[in-house]
Amino acid sequence: MSDPAPPTRSSIFSSRLSPTLHTKLATARIPVDSLSRTAPSRLEQTALPNIGLIELVSAADFTRYYDRLYTTMFPRRAERERSDLIVDRLTAQARGERVGLAPYRIVGIRDPVSGEAIGAAHFSVLPLPSSGSDGNVTCDSTCKDADKSQDRESGSSSSSRDGQSEASNWAVPYLQYIYVRPQNRRQDMSEVLHTMILAVAAADAAPHGRTVPFTLFETEPPDHGDDTASRAYARERSKIHTSTGGLALMLRKNDHTGHVLSAHVQPGLEPDDPPLTLVWVIRQSPNPGRPYHVNTIGKHLIAAYYQSLRDEGFPEENINLAERMVEARCTDSVFHLMPLGEVTHLSGHVYCETETDG
Repeated sequence: MSDPAPPTRSSIFSSRLSPTLHTKLATARIPVDSLSRTAPSRLEQTALPNIGLIELVSAADFTRYYDRLYTTMFPRRAERERSDLIVDRLTAQARGERVGLAPYRIVGIRDPVSGEAIGAAHFSVLPLPSSGSDGNVTCDSTCKDADKSQDRESGSSSSSRDGQSEASNWAVPYLQYIYVRPQNRRQDMSEVLHTMILAVAAADAAPHGRTVPFTLFETEPPDHGDDTASRAYARERSKIHTSTGGLALMLRKNDHTGHVLSAHVQPGLEPDDPPLTLVWVIRQSPNPGRPYHVNTIGKHLIAAYYQSLRDEGFPEENINLAERMVEARCTDSVFHLMPLGEVTHLSGHVYCETETDG
C-alpha cells in the first residue's frame, strides 16, 4: 500500500490521502472538509481510525485490490459493467488518451492493517453542454417558458441564462457505482466517498471555471422489486439516500393530470440488452458554488449523460432508443425535484421497464 502524503492542516483527510490525490486537491485549492454533509468531528471518530489510505485508483490497483469487492457487491451481470472495460478506461485516463472526454475516476479506501479494499466510488465528471449542443434530447416550449418564469422570479436575464454563458458554468459527477464492504458499514465510509467524489470533481472542473453543484446517480424507486424482500431493500436504500440529502429528479406533466415521470432511461449496455428505467437522484453539495435552476440544468444533464455513453463506446442504437424515450417524456413536461420517498406513491406514472419506442 502506498504511503499517505505528509499531513497538512487543510483537511481532516490530509494524512490519509495518497500523494497523487493530495497533490490534485491541494493544487486546485479544494476545501475538502466543506464538501462533507457529516461534521468533520464525527468523521474523525467514526471513519478515520478505520482508514489506511484514500486514493485515486489506478488500473493496476483496481485489478489487484478492488475488482473482487466490486464483483461481489454487484453479483448480477446486468447491473455491473465489465471489469475489463473499467481497466481500459482507467489506463487511458492515466495515459492522457481521453482528451475531450469526461474524466473517469475511481476513488478508493483501503484498510489500515491489511491494505485490502474497504470501498470505492466509480464516477465520470460530466461538463454540462451549452444549449446549442443538447444532443438528441430536446426540451419543448414548456421548459423554455418555465425558464423565463424562473428568470422573472430571480431577476436574472434570460439572455444570460442560455448557451455557453450559463450551461458551461457547471460540471456534475455522475456516480456509477459506490460500495463498502459489510464489515465497514456504519462507519461513515459512504460519506467519505461522497465527499471525495465532490472534491475530485471540483479539482477536475476548476481549471475550466466550472463549479460542482451536486452528484448525480440512479437508484430504484422505493416500491421497486418483484417480491417483498426486494421492495423492502429498495425502500431502505431510498431512506438512506433521503437521509443524506438525495432528491429525485423527475419530470412533471404540465397538464391537468400533473403526472410525474422518471427522467431516467439507461440504454442497454450490451447490444441485446433492453433499456432500463430507474430514478435519477441528485445529492446536493454542501458547498455548491453558483446557484442554478433545476429546469434549466436538467436538460443539460440528460444531454451530457447520453454524450458520455456515446464517448465510452456503448451501443449507438441502444442510446438512440433511450434518448427517444426520454424525449417523449419531456414533451409538455418540466423538470421537478421531489423527496425520493414520495416516488413510491406514483406507481404507474413513474416508470415502465417494458416501455418501447413508438
